[in-house]
Amino acid sequence: MRLILFSSILIALIMASGCLGEKTVIKTNITISEHNGTQVIDNIDVTIDKVSKVEDYKGASAHYPGVYMKSISDMIMIDYWRSVNYNGPGEYEIISELRKVPEKGDKIDVIIRVDDINANQIAKRTETIIWE
Repeated sequence: MRLILFSSILIALIMASGCLGEKTVIKTNITISEHNGTQVIDNIDVTIDKVSKVEDYKGASAHYPGVYMKSISDMIMIDYWRSVNYNGPGEYEIISELRKVPEKGDKIDVIIRVDDINANQIAKRTETIIWE
């Protein structure tokens, strides 16, 4: 019994420390403003990052109103559909795990969309990056 308890604690500590390795994520910082009553995505800052395999940035529940992100390479969605609540103009961050890691030099279209309370698209913008 002690061996099982000790093993469980050891495994939990290893997982918590991130020793199980890292995975690649796409991280976006989005700036949204309002011009004459219309929502405008002013800026999308895309970075590629590494996080512990313990962290979970896979699919998330839909948010209405919400800010959504998806990443496309060679007409295939390479990440998980992610969203956060939209609370009006401001700064938003969305992080998503990759289903498929692109090859160096691949073009990635990171698509950001804002939906209203009725799931109608009210703003959309695409930022294209080259995978390094």
